[in-house]
Amino acid sequence: MPKRNKQKVVQQRWENKMEKGKQVKEQYIKPPVQARNENQKQFLKHLNTKDVVIFNAVAGVGKTFLTMSEVTDWLKKGIYDKLVIARPNILMGNSIGLLKGSAIEKCEPLMMPMIDVIKQRYGAGFYESSIHNGTIELQPLEYIRGRNFNYITVLDEAQLTTPEEMYTILTRLADGGKLIILGDPTQKDQKGLDGITWLLDFVKRHNLQHIVGYTEASSDDIERGGVCKAVVKAMEKDRAEGV
Repeated sequence: MPKRNKQKVVQQRWENKMEKGKQVKEQYIKPPVQARNENQKQFLKHLNTKDVVIFNAVAGVGKTFLTMSEVTDWLKKGIYDKLVIARPNILMGNSIGLLKGSAIEKCEPLMMPMIDVIKQRYGAGFYESSIHNGTIELQPLEYIRGRNFNYITVLDEAQLTTPEEMYTILTRLADGGKLIILGDPTQKDQKGLDGITWLLDFVKRHNLQHIVGYTEASSDDIERGGVCKAVVKAMEKDRAEGV
């Protein structure tokens, strides 16, 4: 989307918030998150400059924390009106549709790491009211066809998508929207080509780097703590040795 058009959309959203008395004063916005390494810095830059953003990294690098902190701030500021959190249908080989309960009851346990960041940043009341009024929506990927996303969409566990699923969600992105794709290359359950690998090749072949920002981080970038880093590196060694 051209920068001028994107700025116009954001300005219109802000003006609508002001007219309805829904704008949030700056003192109620948390301080922005800060990058702790170069890859996090690159990812945050892509978040603010690209329409499609990919962060492909092992556990503990900060994918979820950085993403959800930033996009929740955007909601509070009125930069975007809505946040959709999506994830692939696979649950250890089963469709999420086979689980009992409402869509929210099915999705919440699977998306709890992202929900936790929202609650920690602005409280459980903010999350619950946002779910109630539709500002935040939890979306199984199998129900995504036919929709238009002119808001923020975060696709978690994207390494579990197929190329067809990744293509489908990309074609849902409308003007004014932003798609954030999070994946972990070490936690791929299904066989065959995954959606992230397909997308990276697709972007390269068709010179789409102007709309897609890609960040990759390794176990050297883990910020969660020493235990997480030691375990991930030990697993990497086992896999390299075929253990």
